[in-house]
Amino acid sequence: MTSDGGVKIRNAIDNEVNTIMMLISIEKLIVSTSAAGPFLQRIVGLTEGITYLVYREPVFQVPEGNTLKEIEINNAPNLRSLTVGGTNRYLRRLSVETCTLDRMPPTIPQLVVLTVLGIIRCALTALRMDVFAKSPSLNAVYLTQNQIRQLIPFTSPPKERLTIGYFDLSENQLERLDMSIFVHMPELEWLDVRGNRIVRLEATVPVTHESLKRLLLDKNKISSIDTRNLTLSIMNSFHVVDNLLTEIPTLLGPMPNLRSVSFDRNNIKQVDMSVFRRFTNLSGIYLNENQIESVRTSSSVTLPELGILVLDNNLIVSPNLTGCNFPVMYFISFMNNRLTVIPPLFQRFERARMSVEWNPIKCANMATFKSRFVEGRIFLSTAEKQLDCVTTSMIDLNENVKGCCNA
Repeated sequence: MTSDGGVKIRNAIDNEVNTIMMLISIEKLIVSTSAAGPFLQRIVGLTEGITYLVYREPVFQVPEGNTLKEIEINNAPNLRSLTVGGTNRYLRRLSVETCTLDRMPPTIPQLVVLTVLGIIRCALTALRMDVFAKSPSLNAVYLTQNQIRQLIPFTSPPKERLTIGYFDLSENQLERLDMSIFVHMPELEWLDVRGNRIVRLEATVPVTHESLKRLLLDKNKISSIDTRNLTLSIMNSFHVVDNLLTEIPTLLGPMPNLRSVSFDRNNIKQVDMSVFRRFTNLSGIYLNENQIESVRTSSSVTLPELGILVLDNNLIVSPNLTGCNFPVMYFISFMNNRLTVIPPLFQRFERARMSVEWNPIKCANMATFKSRFVEGRIFLSTAEKQLDCVTTSMIDLNENVKGCCNA
């Protein structure tokens, strides 16, 4: 671009018949000063968006009056400052990946029509929510794979209603998640905090999220949950997977539309089914890969919509679901536990099918359930020969199938 580069690009565009979706790739760009700033003013006559596959300079400037709609900066290991000159009413998408920015650029609010912001794999350590207070057009924020340890609340309510619906903070270094931080984001639908170091999930002041559908908490270190102050009006699934819970949380706030809960891959040892009593719309409960030894009900519980209960890969010997009224239950699974007898649940749950595969079921007990196996009501470990069983013996379940069991 130091001589006739601009002319060559213009000629290439003028000679192309179909320029509606034209993509120009420049493998090496030589400019007199910077590949940002004044250069962006020259390039706007040729395109509405620009992507830098490699950006080597420490500063990126969006000059005043620039009309680009999209800017994407990749592989910018030296970039430590990004500035916007004056109010910009054109740029709608800004993405920066792999850089050394250690704080949110303070001039971001000058991008008044920005809808998508991404700062990914950079060096952010703290996030002041005030930076979004003057960005009423933002819809999606991606801040994944930074080093964010702290979320600093809004100092005052934004003057305009914020429209952020998707907020990605995954793979940072957060240790505490206070849901009241997001109180001024009424349209937040999706909050992703997977892969942080969160120990405690809470809401320190009463807050209602009327739009939040997904709260992604996997792969943290959560051992404590107290969300009594938190109302999730339309949340239909609450999954806390790959964390450090030792018991099913009892201090959960209202979730009137909750349909599915999962606490897979935690350190839970006991389950009291009555803890789910408040969530009358539950259709599925998943408690796989914990250390569960005991399943019981301390007081009667009715869940009129519950159809699936899965407790695979635990240490359960004898589950007791006395007191559970689940009228539409259709599938219960105890795969790979320590059952020696098949739980007598068919009379309690008349429509249910049950899986007890990979358990050390006694042969005499398994034999009493042959008819259930033929009906397809029970799933048992089967094999063609003894070597394929992890148990000591086999019995005939029908003419062609043998079941693995213990003598």
